[in-house]
Amino acid sequence: MRNIMQKNSVFQKGQILLITLLVLTVATTIALSLIGRATIDLSMSNQLEESTRAFNAAEAGVEQALKSGLGTNGPSVLTSGVTYDVTVNSIGGASGVYQLPHQTPQNVTETIWLVEHDQNTGLLNETPYYTASSIGLCWSPEIAPDPAAGLVVTALYKEGTDATYQVARMAVDPNAVTNNNNFDDTGISTAGCGLGYYRKLIDFTALGITPTGVPADTLLALRIRPVYADTTIALDSGSPGLPKQGNQIESVGSTGTGVSRKVVVFQQYRAPLSIFDSVIYSQSAFGH
Repeated sequence: MRNIMQKNSVFQKGQILLITLLVLTVATTIALSLIGRATIDLSMSNQLEESTRAFNAAEAGVEQALKSGLGTNGPSVLTSGVTYDVTVNSIGGASGVYQLPHQTPQNVTETIWLVEHDQNTGLLNETPYYTASSIGLCWSPEIAPDPAAGLVVTALYKEGTDATYQVARMAVDPNAVTNNNNFDDTGISTAGCGLGYYRKLIDFTALGITPTGVPADTLLALRIRPVYADTTIALDSGSPGLPKQGNQIESVGSTGTGVSRKVVVFQQYRAPLSIFDSVIYSQSAFGH
């Protein structure tokens, strides 16, 4: 009997030891898990803080470039351990194909300037720049099977005879018959501008504009509005090309721990609201 009681006591002690070990194991696992999670949370918090500092530095670089119009030519110190490096490149200002740096939403009007701006003040210089009698307009087919590819094109110009401001309009659509909109669908080809886009040669003389006449009309700008869908617009201007359209500002903020963030801003020249195409510019001279 005594032996049986001793065996039961030993067995109970073994059970207690086993349960104690299991409890300690579970407690240790939970503790390690909590420590690990706390470490991860701390690391993520530090990374988020460093990312925020880098992003703020990049934005500071953009603001500086917007004020000065210049890059930094290397890293500039914002605060201790935080720097920004800014580059400023021209948009447009070259011959050949110019593609707008973003997709144009439906019913949003884009302005492509055909005269230069003063680099110091940003004001419009009405000295003739683009004097060709035509320009290639290209736009992307965004909706298969492309039933909605219409554009409204407005040419703003200064008449050479009496120096009045005029407007000429046209509407183009490769699917004009399908859409029953009476837009111009003549001469529209595909694979335009080397981008696989639609292409239409805009003939200024057919719109009553004479950029090469005597006295010559001064082409000021093209205003282009997608009617049915978002699209990407490009212009094939040949030589001498289009004047500068603005700046692309690219700013990289960095921290001492190696975290970097980049901000890219397209700073295009200001353009009038679409309503002014009808209010300020007319088919005849002011006062008529």
